[in-house]
Amino acid sequence: MTYLKSNDLFESIPTEEIYQRIPRPIVIADHLMTPDNMGAMIRIADNIGASEMCFLGEESKHSLGKIRRAAASSRGNIHWYFTEETNLRKIVPEGKRIVAIETADNATCIYDTKLPEDAAFIVGSESHGLSEALLKQCDMVVYIPVPGPTRSLNVSHAAAVALFEWQRQMNAEFRIPHYRHLFFDLDRTLWDFDAAAEVAFERIYDKYHLHELGIPSAHEFHEVYHPLNEKLWERYRADQITKDELNRTRFLKPLEHYGIHDVELADHLSEDYVYWSPRIVRLVPGTMELLEYLKPKYHLHLITNGFEEVQHTKLSGSGMEPYFETLTVSEEVGVKKPNPEIFLYALKKAGATPEESLMIGDEMAVDIDGARAAGMDQIFYNPTGEKVEGERTYEVRNLLEITSIL
Repeated sequence: MTYLKSNDLFESIPTEEIYQRIPRPIVIADHLMTPDNMGAMIRIADNIGASEMCFLGEESKHSLGKIRRAAASSRGNIHWYFTEETNLRKIVPEGKRIVAIETADNATCIYDTKLPEDAAFIVGSESHGLSEALLKQCDMVVYIPVPGPTRSLNVSHAAAVALFEWQRQMNAEFRIPHYRHLFFDLDRTLWDFDAAAEVAFERIYDKYHLHELGIPSAHEFHEVYHPLNEKLWERYRADQITKDELNRTRFLKPLEHYGIHDVELADHLSEDYVYWSPRIVRLVPGTMELLEYLKPKYHLHLITNGFEEVQHTKLSGSGMEPYFETLTVSEEVGVKKPNPEIFLYALKKAGATPEESLMIGDEMAVDIDGARAAGMDQIFYNPTGEKVEGERTYEVRNLLEITSIL
């Protein structure tokens, strides 16, 4: 075991991530007397990520230089100030509950008390504690049990214990996950499936002279194909049709829309489409930048319902392959998303647990619901911003927003 700098150890727990879920606390100290304690209070307020450190009392009575020296690097990291205001409600924003850390007759043990999410903590002076006038303004009073022979805590030590007990409670309720493994869906999450398909349709439209058969344009043919293909994929995911039936029917139905009943042509279109669509590289904006950002920090994996040979072609031709350690395709597993078994299979293949893993995908019912059923957290990639019912851990509208979460 070797020494590790705290900055390196806690690098994966940014303050912003914690306070996406809960408001930042405020710390208040009543008429402290010593610069060392005041500097220590600034330091602990900075450590916990408080929004401000407020000292009740006259600024002129204190040596600001000594306070700054005691606060060390924290003196410039957090807003700290003095005020002679005695009405706490003029200091504390509306909605915050004021929690006194004091051994008062109405105090409850901090370890048996549910602390509020939106809190302002106040401690008293070294000699006299909190005044009765201030205690009456507080919403809650908690004490810290001291089992040793000296039954009083230094004011900065008491603040540290209370603030980190508050953070522990918040983390228990709003768990701060420490992900090691990220699992991505491929089509429409990283691979721009529709853009590649449009180009593939232009090629098969020209090759087979579909305009001579009464199909006005490649774009219109794709517009007819798309909803029919989506319904067939729903049936394929539900094991109602086979891969071969999907491949044939998804072109036979659009042809029949134009009165063309040609099974052989449908087979040729399907074969060419399967060949061309994975070779026409179109990535969702931000894909390579995101992978470049994530690769040094996480183990990256893919889970896809696509056909195995097609998905491998997409990865090798797009330059994405080196970023991923494993690829799990539904064909190899025998089940498809959203069945949680495919997620559990992928986890085992990656040597990962659900608790340390995060699924990123664009389909709520397929990627997000399936991952949640397997015990994984999820990021729902929702580029349109359309309101989609369903539970998810996070939601983003563009891929690079993920860098603010990870």
